Amino acid sequence: MEAPEIITPVLVCKHCDMTIQEDDAFCEECGYPIKGSEQDVAKFYAKRVMDKRKNNNAEEKIKSARNTLYVIAGVVFLFGLFLFFKNGDNVALLVNFILGAIYMLLGTWSKQKPLVALLLGLLLYITIIVISAIADPLSLVAGVIWKVLIIAYLGKGIYSASSINKAA
Repeated sequence: MEAPEIITPVLVCKHCDMTIQEDDAFCEECGYPIKGSEQDVAKFYAKRVMDKRKNNNAEEKIKSARNTLYVIAGVVFLFGLFLFFKNGDNVALLVNFILGAIYMLLGTWSKQKPLVALLLGLLLYITIIVISAIADPLSLVAGVIWKVLIIAYLGKGIYSASSINKAA
């Protein structure tokens, strides 16, 4: 005769329904304080609300930076067309269309990989500024307010994307 099988009840987290061990103090999946006081549970939920608000704000900044990439793409396209119609410069048209396409792709890619896409967009933008300054030093001061604004929007987006990566 076999010994009767002992069935132990399955314990689950009250927050995320993951299986937990009887001696666990916190859920390994979500961090819920299983054996915590009401105050610990309240802190857990308050922290989740604050993290969600922080991430929502970060998402808005990333969206703003993504839109900046699209604006840069549009401006570069238009500038290429302007140079073509003004000077008949086919090379400038081609270069500006390629750069505009790169910015469009970075803007689209920033939906999946915001940190990498925004970093590359910022590096490309700064590289173009430096190359333009080498070719024509006066171009460095031309439109300096716009350059600072674009760098600031991309920088905010990068900061927000990195804070979301740290939270995840």
